[in-house]
Amino acid sequence: MEFKATYVSWKDIEDWTKGIMKMIVKDGYNPDIIVGIARGGLVPARMVADYLFKKDLLSIKTEHWGVTATMDGKAVLKEKLNYDVSGKKVLIVDDITDTGESMRLSYNYIKSLNPSELKTTSMLYVNGSSYTPDYYGKGLSKEEWAWFVFPWNVYEDTYNLSKKFMDVPVDVNTLSEKLRENYNLNVEDVNLLEVLNDIAALKMLKKHGEKFSLP
Repeated sequence: MEFKATYVSWKDIEDWTKGIMKMIVKDGYNPDIIVGIARGGLVPARMVADYLFKKDLLSIKTEHWGVTATMDGKAVLKEKLNYDVSGKKVLIVDDITDTGESMRLSYNYIKSLNPSELKTTSMLYVNGSSYTPDYYGKGLSKEEWAWFVFPWNVYEDTYNLSKKFMDVPVDVNTLSEKLRENYNLNVEDVNLLEVLNDIAALKMLKKHGEKFSLP
């Protein structure tokens, strides 16, 4: 097995983001502004903003992970804020803190904008990360780490994990077995045939009857 991957359900997302909300409320932190780290932190940030009744929702963009489960290198800030957060209480939200580089970079950047207070949160936190968020929905050991396929990147990650097996046409059953063998990925959690058909409609895959391959 190359590495473990797992599909995440919307129920998981709801549980983790509500866990964040409860930690924040218990701590008594009342942010003025919520900042989601694009791309993975955008949906969690919106959900946390809803739970806390916050309307000032902004985003920045960092890049660290490239193609599914591969790193681009050092985390870099790609998009900054066009908003004055000085004197405001800010909460930064991401989907997962694993290496910690993206969160640390984001924290240092927002800190330089002189907020009155700054805290960080992520749905998932991997113990041993170089950065520990103030709040998180679920803690994981290093052994529990997996490449988490969140509902908002099912198509992208499924494609990237699958395409290495598609130099020749493969059917859904064969591809399912390959994904299980190489990533322990339970494809029963998604409608794999629908995903492949939709990707084929974008001309990123080629259909051969009931089989699919790279174009």
